[in-house]
Amino acid sequence: MFDHLRPFNKIVVTGPQRSGTRICARMIAKDLRKTYVSEAKVGISVWPLLEKMVKTRKNFVVQCPGLCRYVHELSGCKDTAIVLMRRSIEDIIQSQERIKWKSEPEEIERYIDASLEDISPPIAKVKYRFWDIYQREKLGDRAFEIEYESLSEHPMWVPKELRKDWTHGQTEIGKPEKFPSRSERPGYRKKMEWEE
Repeated sequence: MFDHLRPFNKIVVTGPQRSGTRICARMIAKDLRKTYVSEAKVGISVWPLLEKMVKTRKNFVVQCPGLCRYVHELSGCKDTAIVLMRRSIEDIIQSQERIKWKSEPEEIERYIDASLEDISPPIAKVKYRFWDIYQREKLGDRAFEIEYESLSEHPMWVPKELRKDWTHGQTEIGKPEKFPSRSERPGYRKKMEWEE
């Protein structure tokens, strides 16, 4: 299913939150025998941590929807594939609402300087537009897209009806992934009073 990614030593899976980045990254890592790295290891949205990982580590698949805005900056890393997850925007919004995801304003803010005419919500629309008009071309033959629905053919896939009560980050039956609080994440820095 992911043989086209085999030539790459490092694989970055990104896209809108709730588009399937986590399960896709886990599937790729399992099939290609690479180490899976959760977005928590790169501080959710701390670009320098991902940049350092790509420059210093080998043989991994990292899931990082919070860094989608910056992945085109890896265009010089020839051994790194960038995978964007495609999922219907309506399904993404439903999933965000189900888990009460509240980080859309923070995500939208990252695109203020992205030269897009419209950065109004939903964030999935903004991320797909930026990928389509800028990032995919900049990355060239290292830019890939995977449709969320196509993952249903993989043995790790769990049908939607069995996932309705899952927690944030869960990809396996009975195995919720511990998601660190903001202060437990790498790169966390407490805001000063004057920054709030």
